[in-house]
Amino acid sequence: MPSLIKEILLNLFFIILALLIVPIWLEERRISDHVKTMLKTIAIGICIIFCMTFPIHATNGFVFDLRQVAIWIGGLYGGAFSALFLSITTVIYRIIIGGTEGIIVTMIITTVQVVTCFFLYRKFKTSLSSKQRITFITLLSIGTAILTMILSHIHIDDEYQLSHIISTYFPAQPLAAFLGAYITETIQKHSELRRRIVRAEKMEVVGHLAASISHEVRNPLTVSRGFMQLLLQSERMNYKDKQYIQIAIEEIDRAEAIITDYLTFAKPAPEHVEKLNVKTEIERVIDILRPFANMSSIEIQTSLVPFAVKGERQKFQQCLLNVMKNAIEAMPNGGTLRINVSIDKDYVLIHIGDTGVGMTKEQIERLGEPYFTTKGAKGTGLGMMVVYRIVETMKGDLFIHSEVGEGTDVYMYFPSYYKSDIETSSKRSQFEQVSY
Repeated sequence: MPSLIKEILLNLFFIILALLIVPIWLEERRISDHVKTMLKTIAIGICIIFCMTFPIHATNGFVFDLRQVAIWIGGLYGGAFSALFLSITTVIYRIIIGGTEGIIVTMIITTVQVVTCFFLYRKFKTSLSSKQRITFITLLSIGTAILTMILSHIHIDDEYQLSHIISTYFPAQPLAAFLGAYITETIQKHSELRRRIVRAEKMEVVGHLAASISHEVRNPLTVSRGFMQLLLQSERMNYKDKQYIQIAIEEIDRAEAIITDYLTFAKPAPEHVEKLNVKTEIERVIDILRPFANMSSIEIQTSLVPFAVKGERQKFQQCLLNVMKNAIEAMPNGGTLRINVSIDKDYVLIHIGDTGVGMTKEQIERLGEPYFTTKGAKGTGLGMMVVYRIVETMKGDLFIHSEVGEGTDVYMYFPSYYKSDIETSSKRSQFEQVSY
């Protein structure tokens, strides 16, 4: 029995090494998420090889290891490609080890795992909370453990041997799966928390800067614009000079719009809080943007319900306007803008989706940073910065899910008017971009 425990702990050590040490080491490396996923998958593949090289000897020749746990975690967090790579690695190494009966069982189990990961990966990534993901992997591990025992029972005639296997192999699989999934979720949680802290520090610096200089810069711009308008009305100005002045006025207006965004960010607290009908406010914003949408051949589809939230009308409309305008600009060749309103417990959910160019995970993580934009020279990045700040001051939360070439979905949660004094619960686990 001591030897058995040592072998189980050794397999656990290999899994923990791949799931804990490697992600922490990669966290500080400036490489793309795609490369990180590949490196993590390779690390888990090496873990599987070590687990199979140093297996667990139960009794009377029955040997097992914890490779199924590694495949479940790698496949569900990394995607179908990771599951396929890990399964192929497992089968090839099992063939190298030898044993016809074990190879057949291995091929059946890994096929089941790959198919399951292929169909459930997206739902696992976007629709389950952290606790649900841990439970889901544990249950799947129990399922493959039972299937393995059923397939292996064909070759087991000794009842004592069977009971010993049930008492060792059966609990080892789900316990290892629970531990591995818990470690993965904890690392992701801490990584996300670190990113949010860094983001909050950046936003605080921008807020102090905006509050200190915005008013002082805005006043001379207003004076300059007034004098330029007077010059523009002069009859002694020729046509070319008037063109230059008009360009200067337009640039001053652009600068003033940027300063207005900064002021909104620096002083986001609502001054005139009132009850807002979400349906009515969205319809007003749609009326403003409809000509712009028609010019871009964009169809607007809505499913609106008159739920109420608490906030300042002008800033709430600005928040909606910025998000919808971004969605329209992301569809230069036309498309569909979907706007849905629903209730989720005590929160009003506004879902704005488009069929545009989409974004990478790296771009999503930088949204809301000053001067970061996906529009090139046409954008300043201040629009989404203001959106995040307004949602925050309304005690809401915002999540973005996007894939390149498939469009973007923005989910905004606001406390219902009758529950607005309750802080928003953590919904990030549902829509965060999961990468193991």
